[in-house]
Amino acid sequence: MLVGASPKRKEDGRFVAGRGRYLDDVRVKGLLHLAVVRSPHAHARVAGVDGAAARACDGVIAVLTLADLPELAAATVPPLVPEPRGRPYVHPVLAGARVRHVGEPVAVVVATSPYAAADGVERVAVAYDPLPAAVSPAAASAAGAPRVNETWPDNLASITTGVKGQAAEAFARAPVVVAARLAYPRVAGMPLETRGVLAAPDPIGGGLTVWTSTQVPFAVRSAIAPVVGLAEERIRVLVPDVGGGFGVKGHVYPEEILVAVVARRLGRPVKWVETRSEHCLTAAGDRDQVHEARIGLERDGHIIAIETAFTRDHGVAPTLGEAITLNTINHLPGPYHVPHYRGTGRNVLTHKTFAAAYRGAGGPKPPSCSTGSSTARRARSGWIRPRSAAST
Repeated sequence: MLVGASPKRKEDGRFVAGRGRYLDDVRVKGLLHLAVVRSPHAHARVAGVDGAAARACDGVIAVLTLADLPELAAATVPPLVPEPRGRPYVHPVLAGARVRHVGEPVAVVVATSPYAAADGVERVAVAYDPLPAAVSPAAASAAGAPRVNETWPDNLASITTGVKGQAAEAFARAPVVVAARLAYPRVAGMPLETRGVLAAPDPIGGGLTVWTSTQVPFAVRSAIAPVVGLAEERIRVLVPDVGGGFGVKGHVYPEEILVAVVARRLGRPVKWVETRSEHCLTAAGDRDQVHEARIGLERDGHIIAIETAFTRDHGVAPTLGEAITLNTINHLPGPYHVPHYRGTGRNVLTHKTFAAAYRGAGGPKPPSCSTGSSTARRARSGWIRPRSAAST
């Protein structure tokens, strides 16, 4: 019987003793190390990439751009949650003629050690022609805003709605209406272990083994297979111990495809481990919403209706489609009985790192403190109260 029991955890001993095995602990024979040249611009044309000085560095094996990796020309990072109503888009693995967010991969340096690879990155000269950037939903929605996807007429990916009851009629008869503009900034997970990928080609069978610090190994396998031209069953994705995920590792990243392609191209195992500064630049965030919200109340504090119209900043790609926006709409009423409700979210692309999920995935997360959340404090103060079971 497990009900009422307190079973002891059995999995912690090796971690406490320092015997965890994480991505960077994986070693294979003939291993090369990869580092990424990243854009310092939110939006720019790439006029040229000169890797001559980097190739002259001790230990550097190769400097590769999109021109050297033609299999990436049409490659795209697939969405984790495809949106059938959304517009088609391409999320490049490696930038070609244009970069669309700070930190976007432009070239890679492969070397015999991570230190030589890092030295090589510093010596790659990239010529950029900066372009106007839309770095907020408001800027991206303005007339004449620079487009994130050149094939789209604007930067609106989709509009998500959720409705219960008749909100407009309910607000018309509500004796008290409170309105507010609420901005939720972008947040991102900071796991102790940053992201990392190791790909090793099988010289005999022609398959591929990939180790990656991820929450979605099967999605990684499905993303790599069409780019490298292998059936999924010939790609083995292994996940060592993961030093934290929190949603930030819950989808495919460009580097997981990129490392696999470079390993296949060079015919040798290749490893990339993200630096902390890279993580701050390129790890997908969440929230990044601005709400125009209002609540209609009885004079005794009972809720009559709630309405919110908000934007979600997806960055350069709607990787999770409408999923996070729907989470926001569905979770916003919280524990309260809300007879009339309407939520409308505009999914907007901007020249920022793509957004995805972080703990609670789009849900409202008021700060906690010793006296409880802000919602709980307002409930105790009496102006917002959940209806009792009898009143519902």
